Amino acid sequence: MPKFTTKLGTTYFIKKGRKSLKTPLISCHGGPGGTHHSIKPILELSDQRQVVVYDQIGSGLSSPLDEKKWTIDTFCQNLEELRQFLNYDKMILHGSSWGGTLILEYYRRHPQRVAGLIFHSSLICEKTWRKDAKRLITKLPAKTQKVISACESVGATDSKVYKDAMTEYYKKHVCRDPKAWESKKSTRSKPNEKLYQKMWGPSEFCATGSLKGYNGKPLLKQINIPVLFISGQYDEATPQSAKNFSKMLKEGYFKEIKQASHSSLREKKTETLKAFKTFFHKANI
Repeated sequence: MPKFTTKLGTTYFIKKGRKSLKTPLISCHGGPGGTHHSIKPILELSDQRQVVVYDQIGSGLSSPLDEKKWTIDTFCQNLEELRQFLNYDKMILHGSSWGGTLILEYYRRHPQRVAGLIFHSSLICEKTWRKDAKRLITKLPAKTQKVISACESVGATDSKVYKDAMTEYYKKHVCRDPKAWESKKSTRSKPNEKLYQKMWGPSEFCATGSLKGYNGKPLLKQINIPVLFISGQYDEATPQSAKNFSKMLKEGYFKEIKQASHSSLREKKTETLKAFKTFFHKANI
């Protein structure tokens, strides 16, 4: 298995494709605490450029990480160490969900290393995410809404009824494809649930961790490279918000993937990869 080791620990990655004149692409998975499994289809873009996916330090096939280091700074450092190991002068960064937060923060620290950004169903602003989630929850059955409200108000987010309500929400807005939903359970690259809860919270629609209150919108206005925002039609990272974010940029593009939710690479792979290729062509990167 391809890995590299630094003071942070050992990071697992997959690199596909030959070096070419095209800028290489590094893809960052969601979570925090997720794995490369959800973004692995992006490796199919390696026909024209090198493409890399990896398990962020602390989860998946990468080594464990001390809880004190579960910070945005650490994950930006991990990504920079990966770039250095691969000897990339510049790269395109793709971030799925929390991965979008990561690449936004990486760009803030190392703008000279980034040729383009793809925010894929990304967390840009926790307040916006929470507002969208509340609106989506109102479309669930009244009984489910009451369960979510009651459990969160008394801290019973580890209860079976709350988890059942989570699943109901997830199957509408996180992954609508039953086969894709089941396949994520069988991967050997396991997520770190404690890391997820520490930095985010008990569910996709309830932020209680260190990312609560996160606001990356001011950073968007500082970006002067091509950027794609992509979101599924039924995405928890709603297409309306993604489109609004894209308008804040000098060279922002937006694409909605029809009949998809938060997992469009697994639900509508062909359409999603086509959107990436169209962006590369338009942005000439």
